[in-house]
Amino acid sequence: MGYTAKAVANHFLDFGRTRESKMSPLKIQKLVYISHGWHLALSCGEPLVSDEYVEAWQYGPVFPSVYHEFKHYGASPILDYATDYQLVRSKFKLVTPRVETDDVNAVALLGRIWKVYGDFSGTQLSGMTHAPGTPWDIVWNQNKGMRNVHIPNKLIRDRYHRLMED
Repeated sequence: MGYTAKAVANHFLDFGRTRESKMSPLKIQKLVYISHGWHLALSCGEPLVSDEYVEAWQYGPVFPSVYHEFKHYGASPILDYATDYQLVRSKFKLVTPRVETDDVNAVALLGRIWKVYGDFSGTQLSGMTHAPGTPWDIVWNQNKGMRNVHIPNKLIRDRYHRLMED
């Protein structure tokens, strides 16, 4: 089952709050991307984030909805959850997107990602996602810095398959 990028971001915000860890927009963006990559590799190409594509921006791989939700924090810690509007009985209702707690595979994966990557800073995570040969690096350089170019899930999946084998 796929989720919105904001639902995955909110899951990491929960982890950060339980450990009193400050979560910057940069760090949350990279955690969502890394989770998506590992999910693609471990689930035969099924995306974790199914509502949008990750894009190659100048400063790395970005889920636009997560960027726009938290950009007003700058480098400061995120204080609020991401929200969306949902149509309920012909009226829009503000909701906080969530990963389903009974989705044991997704919850386990996100827990593992937090355990492995949660102590890294946003800058350290950026170093991992911007390295030469990463999906972002390939797409960014092939498109000569063109904005909003999608990073294909297959490219991301293949990268995380290689990491799995190493």
